Amino acid sequence: MIGRSTLINHPSGVEIETPVLVPSFSSKGFSFNKKNLSEATTALKLSKEFLTECLLVSAYDLSHKHIPYTEEYLCTEITFIDSGGYETSDIYDISATVKYSHPIKKWTIDKYEEIIGRWPKHKAGIIVSYDHGTERHSLEDQITSAEDIFRKHPEFLNDFLIKPESDKSLFVDINKILPNVKLMGSFSIIGLTEKELGNSILQRMQHIYKVRQALDHVENKAPIHIFGSLDPVTSILYFLAGAEIFDGLTWLKYAYYQGAAIYQSNYGALNNDLGINIRDARVKSESIVKNIYYLDKMKYIMKNFVNTQDFKEFDELGEGMGDFFKKAYKKFTSNL
Repeated sequence: MIGRSTLINHPSGVEIETPVLVPSFSSKGFSFNKKNLSEATTALKLSKEFLTECLLVSAYDLSHKHIPYTEEYLCTEITFIDSGGYETSDIYDISATVKYSHPIKKWTIDKYEEIIGRWPKHKAGIIVSYDHGTERHSLEDQITSAEDIFRKHPEFLNDFLIKPESDKSLFVDINKILPNVKLMGSFSIIGLTEKELGNSILQRMQHIYKVRQALDHVENKAPIHIFGSLDPVTSILYFLAGAEIFDGLTWLKYAYYQGAAIYQSNYGALNNDLGINIRDARVKSESIVKNIYYLDKMKYIMKNFVNTQDFKEFDELGEGMGDFFKKAYKKFTSNL
């Protein structure tokens, strides 16, 4: 069977059915106002009434008040609490077009745990293993550190993010991960960062597939979470390779239109409800809201595909998308 759907039970009683597409918010790559609030906060204000299922926010941003730490903003049924590795690194996700430079503020595991400790008990949260952009550790140490922090906070689901072991490598060592998946049996979700999975979409798909097969071999059903991938093309390609959870900032930077992520200004020009005379600010706000609905549509198309195994399901995203994904999947399998 191509593609997966898994039912995960949160300790709070909330059920999570994959695939899950997670809109993310981060101060990185966005400007700040005079009150030290990230531009991402403006996007969160705009979209919070339309977000219901899930979102991802960085504990680093909550700690440094770049994004308000209030229930008004953390408004979804489930919240992924990222550990700050992205904000404290000098790397950007693949979709980044503007790279604002801001000093990295102090960030430690104690500060991360302080944010987790303040989390409202009635809000279902998923915590990601601690990561700092300037630190690198062996896979064994990453596993031990994650187990320690997750053990202290059983009220959360946990998400173990695998990182490169050395700052000399841009990518995770897939040959080190595969024989060690048996050590990951206590984790609810296994995470990998898109940019650190390989140097092409095909290689990243191959690595996702290998990790999924290795997990299945030891009867570990934990879904794979791809950090930094949230668009109508790569998210579905990685889904076909075996991943089930996807998050990213693409939805804030681009507009989803007919199966692709395009410049927001182009979306305004092509959209019959807008046009070339509409101000950029309105086009941006319209595209953000429409992207939320598009992601919801994507999720149900992916779930339908799990049941039907029919690539024509993807034609709902745009004309010819079913054939595109079918051909891409065939190329992928021919290179396994």
